[in-house]
Amino acid sequence: MKTFFKKNFIFLFLLIMVFVLYASTTHSFILNIIFKPLIVISLLAYLFIEAGHKGKAVSFAVSGLILSLLGDVLLIFQEQHSLFFMGGLAAFLLAHLSYILYYVRSAETNAVKKINYKSIFIVLMVIYGIVFCLLLYNNLGELKVPVFVYTTVLISMNIFALNRYGKVNDESFKLIMIGAVCFALSDSLLAVNKFLIAIPIAGVWILAAYAAAQYFITKGVLNSTSALSPIPKIGDLKK
Repeated sequence: MKTFFKKNFIFLFLLIMVFVLYASTTHSFILNIIFKPLIVISLLAYLFIEAGHKGKAVSFAVSGLILSLLGDVLLIFQEQHSLFFMGGLAAFLLAHLSYILYYVRSAETNAVKKINYKSIFIVLMVIYGIVFCLLLYNNLGELKVPVFVYTTVLISMNIFALNRYGKVNDESFKLIMIGAVCFALSDSLLAVNKFLIAIPIAGVWILAAYAAAQYFITKGVLNSTSALSPIPKIGDLKK
């Protein structure tokens, strides 16, 4: 069963996404409750089965997924009461902080390679965060401070993901960097759709970017090894 799950995970994950996107487009509350949590639940199962080990760094990535699952569940009920949206926002804020801690703990202190124009990328990310908050500012009401804090943490997560370059193997860096960018895209689309303008089939774009973010981050965790050390075998990690 484990072997089947590992070999066919991408197909199972895509099948889950088909149901999740169908639930979103049909606005089915029941289907959302059933299928949306499966995005993260399946990735947690995949992480534990594929990695086959525990570690301090990986525990932060696991925490990020669990908090994301909590955020997913709370946001399903956001139409029922505004507190569910605030709870979802808080859960994802903590999830981003957990991912930041993973990025820091999983990387070597001394980089093997330096990324070109790193400061330019960081400045562009900061500018994006500022412009984003300014665009939404007049429509945020009492959520100005929470959204500003959330955006700051989200941009920081991307910066810390970028900072892994040369400190882990290239595959892990690329996967997690893609995941971090997809997370920023998903959250940006959600905020724009909620506070600024209605986006056609917004749920599809938001969920697709979100699922891609969690998938690539999880794959990056599974591929994460020090850039200064040889890639360990799974058997060694179990010891």
